[in-house]
Order: sequence, then structure tokens, then C-alpha cells
Amino acid sequence: MSSEATTTFHSNADAATTAAAVQKTLADTKAKVLGQSPDGTQIDFQTRKTMLNWELIGRATVVPAASGSDVHLWLNVHHNRPPALMDGVKNKKAVEKLAGQIQANLGA
Repeated sequence: MSSEATTTFHSNADAATTAAAVQKTLADTKAKVLGQSPDGTQIDFQTRKTMLNWELIGRATVVPAASGSDVHLWLNVHHNRPPALMDGVKNKKAVEKLAGQIQANLGA
């Protein structure tokens, strides 16, 4: 079973506003930004380690759409950490939680 987890959602806000909400969410969750595109619409990040979870690596991509923007989120086990049997399930929950936090920051 793959440990990668992805999700996509639509925002009624423009790409710049949505990208700002992604950045705010990452800052609120104390994720470390590893790199980003000049316009901020693609952000590579690392989640923080907790008592129960290793760090995850991720990418958030904001794409302009006809009536707002689409957000694509991807999470996976950090390459320096050992994989575990239930990583796919845990990462799916984590990516859905992150999507919900971004939507909350957008006021959705």
C-alpha cells in the first residue's frame, strides 16, 4: 500500500488569496516551508514531528480556475523516516485535516 495521500478542493477565492491561506495554515501548524514558487502558488513543506507522528513532506499547489482556484495537496512519509504499515491511512487523514484547516482560513 502506498503511503502517499492526495486531495483536491475548490476555493471561490482567487489564487493569490488562496495561496495566502495555505501559507497561513502552514505557519499556524508550525510546518517548515522548504521552498516555493515566486508567486507562492506552489509550496513544498515539512510538517512537524509530534509524539505520535514522524514528519511528513508535502506540496500544496494552487491553480487558478474559472470561478476561483483549485488546491491540490500531497503528503508522504519524509524520506529520512522509516515507513510503516498504516502510513497511507494516517497520511490520508492528515491531508484531509490540512485541507479543512485551509478551507477554514479561507472562511469557506
